[in-house]
Parts: sequence; structure tokens; C-alpha cells
Amino acid sequence: MNIKKAILFSLLVVAGTTAFAQTSNLRKAKAGLQKFQELQGAGSAELGKNSLESAKEAIDQAITHDKTKDNAETWTIYALVNANLATLEKSAEAVQAAEEGIKKATELDSDEKNKENIAVAGQLLGQFNFGQGADAFNSQKYDEAYAAFDQALRYLPGDTTLLYYSGLAAIQKQDYPNAIKRYEELIPQKEFSQHKSVMVDLPKLYLSAKDTTNALEYAAKAAAEYPEDNDASVQNIELNLMTGNEDKIINDIENQIAKDADNKALHYYLGIAYSASNNNDKAIEAYKKAVEIDPNYVEANKNASATIINGVRDQLNALNEDKTLSNNDYSKRVEELKVQIKEALPYLEKVVELDPNDIDALRSLKGYYDFQQDEAKSAETQAKIEALQQ
Repeated sequence: MNIKKAILFSLLVVAGTTAFAQTSNLRKAKAGLQKFQELQGAGSAELGKNSLESAKEAIDQAITHDKTKDNAETWTIYALVNANLATLEKSAEAVQAAEEGIKKATELDSDEKNKENIAVAGQLLGQFNFGQGADAFNSQKYDEAYAAFDQALRYLPGDTTLLYYSGLAAIQKQDYPNAIKRYEELIPQKEFSQHKSVMVDLPKLYLSAKDTTNALEYAAKAAAEYPEDNDASVQNIELNLMTGNEDKIINDIENQIAKDADNKALHYYLGIAYSASNNNDKAIEAYKKAVEIDPNYVEANKNASATIINGVRDQLNALNEDKTLSNNDYSKRVEELKVQIKEALPYLEKVVELDPNDIDALRSLKGYYDFQQDEAKSAETQAKIEALQQ
């Protein structure tokens, strides 16, 4: 939101509009406004306050004078003076006067000679309302914030910052239709700094509004727009799995892999899809492929180890619940599981190697050593955990 250039341009337009005779009050108002703008441009708006107040006094008389009351320029200056006062003094009365001036000037400006300065007055009101909305948002007054941002957008349509904060305010007050509306307006604005967040959050808003169809549609769009973003891709996978589209999403990922076999992320996402559909063997295979492409891929190493360990845990739980097993058979099966779980160790060790401060990975590693009854390794790992907790 940058109105400085527009304001300075308005100064040039105002200063150059002297081709016709003017009454005293209109001249005084323009001179006072010009002086204020000069000081404002120099960073001394407060020093120019007296000039602005003099301009206000003069223009208030000009709008009632027979020679100037029906003049578009009179009402334009009236709008500019009051818009600046609103910004300077945070005056609701000045805001109302500026709005009246903009409306009247627009009606009278048939030849559009004042169009640019009318727009500047609107920009000033937009800035004022944005400030009001930001204050309300920071005070967690989200209804007030949304109303102020909405008002600001009347004068600054399409402003990306305003659209974004308007959407955030709507989310906070659980007004999902308006939040969706604002976020959708930001989709074409790909240069906006929060564009990725908007794309990734939009499907969640549709879910909150109980619109699964659009949630799926926009989740796919987010994943396509940001294919390397984990949150976007995982969300797309999870939504499809939630809605019973397991075959579709797995097929989509496999088709992408066929075109880009060395893309580690695609194999990782395939693993997530298979894990979510309870096909652990396929999931482990996919995670292993991702690690094969990039041995330092933390997430793939972590998910590979977790999937293997969880599979062994489920089998152990089933053994513990099986009362028909003899002690010998139970011990034999546990020893088999100890061999099976060894497959997870290199992946788990890699996670800890890449991030020695990952306390969850260390706890999983300790659990592994406990299951293997390796007391020395278990104690060593526990010491690392305790050191991180200090």
C-alpha cells in the first residue's frame, strides 16, 4: 500500500489548476493544503497541521458560496482536506466529511479533470481505514477489524495486503464465506508474499464451510501450484483419502513418478498415501526409494523408520492379546519381530545423525534398544534425551 507518490502528484495537479479565476476561500484552501503537503512530504506533517486547519476553515466556506458550491474542484479540495485531517487526527467526523466530498466531487466532475485528486482522497481514506482495522485486529476485535478493512477496500480495491488481512479477520470471527471470498481474490496475485499460505489454507476454509467439493478442487490447485511444498501436497493427499479417493490420489502420484522418477518428494508423498490407506509394505517401499534418491531426506527416513516400527508394534500387540500361544511360541515370535524391526535402525539412526536434537527420534531410538534389550545403548540414548531436556 503506497500512496505517497499519489499524494505528491495531487499536489502538482492542485498547484497547476490556475487557468480560471478563483474565489478567495478556494485559493486559501488550496494554498493551505499545498503547504501541508509540502511539510508532509518532508516528514513534518504535524508542523503542517495549522496550514491544514486553515485550509479546512476556508474550504468549509467555499462549499456554501454561490460561486463555488457547485464546483467539482471545490468538493475535491474539501475531500482532500478532510481525508488528510482524518488520517492526522483519526477523526470520524473528518472521515464522514471526506466521504461526502468524494461523492459530491464525483457527481460534479463530468469532464473528469479532478479524477486523479478524487482518487487520492479515496486512497487516504483507504489508508485511514486500514490503520483502524489493524488496530482493531491487534486488539482482537475482529468484527470491527473486518468492517474497517472492508471499508478500506472500497477505496483501495484489489490491495493485496488489505484482502489478506480482511480474510484473516473473517477467519477469526468464523465468517468462512467472506474469508473464502477474500482468499479467492488473492489467487491471481502470485507475486503476493503470502500467496502460498493463501493457496494452502483455502481448502481448509472450504472444509470449515462444509464444502468438500471445493476443498478438494483447491487442494489440487495448491499442490499443482506448489509441488515442492510438503503441506500443500500432504493436504491434497489427505483430503482425497478422507473422501474415499485413495485409488485416484495414488494413481495421480504414480503417474507423476512415471514422468519424473528421480523426484524424491513424489516417492515420499506416495509413501504417505499408502500409509494412510494402510498399505504399509507399499509405503515402506516408497519411503525407501525417496531415501535412495536422497540419503539425507529427513522426512523420508523418519517415516520409513516409523512405519516399520509401527508395523512391528501392531504385531507385538496382537501377540500379547493371543492367549492361545505357548510360552515357547510367544518367545519365538518375539525373536522374529526383533529381527524384523532391525530394518528400521539405519533410517532411525540417520534421522538422529541429521538432527541430533530431535528428541522424538531419540525416544524412538531408545524404544528400539529397549525392545532389543540392549541396555547399554538404551542408557546411552537416555542420557542424550536428558541432556536435551536440561
